[in-house]
Amino acid sequence: MLKNITIQDQIYEKLNEMIIKTELYPGQKLSESRLMKRMEVGRTPIRESIKQLKKQNLLYTFPQSGTYVSKIDLDQANYSRFLRLYTEREVMAELCDVLDESSEISLKAILDQQKLEFKNGNISKYHDLDDAFHRTCYEILGKGQIWKWIRKTSVHLDRLRWLNLKNITFDYNQVLEEHQNILAAMNSGNKAEVKILVEKHINFMASSQTHIIDKYPDYFLEKTKRSVQATKDTVL
Repeated sequence: MLKNITIQDQIYEKLNEMIIKTELYPGQKLSESRLMKRMEVGRTPIRESIKQLKKQNLLYTFPQSGTYVSKIDLDQANYSRFLRLYTEREVMAELCDVLDESSEISLKAILDQQKLEFKNGNISKYHDLDDAFHRTCYEILGKGQIWKWIRKTSVHLDRLRWLNLKNITFDYNQVLEEHQNILAAMNSGNKAEVKILVEKHINFMASSQTHIIDKYPDYFLEKTKRSVQATKDTVL
């Protein structure tokens, strides 16, 4: 049975995407009337979507001031990265046992489209195809619900991923190349290699956090910036 997608669902998804892709940037004050005009809808779906986004800590209201886009919480992003790493290593390794010709064709089609969007310079669609590749891997294994759970808890990680893609990895197509390597290892049945590649793929952002923070210092919660800097100083 197909789920009925309401106007409110669509507005929520669009606002969520706009926050992740920094169309609505961290710290920005929101105006309901401007959002209504921009999205061509009434006040109710905007307000209900804002309530949902507050529950996810993507928006907050400051008394006597207004509603703002929350800043990126690096602690939450790193918790999500940890969860995704240890889940996805096993998911991709299990795929080695069940990947058939039909599944491989589906994944290659996503990568072909991702290659095209790279050539077209369309970072937004390239990003969405990144998600599509991983989501499809879970679905092939019959674990699509796990992907949905991970996505719900990964909003701060997704915001960091977007900044990382826009500023570091898009220019030389790293995401696509790593996807291709992971698929090749799954196709050969090399579970050990798959786990190594997945770990490298997901952990890359951790090594580039400082660069992103330096470029967008106002986008991050101050306390979590200090935590990252303290870790860096300890390592040095």
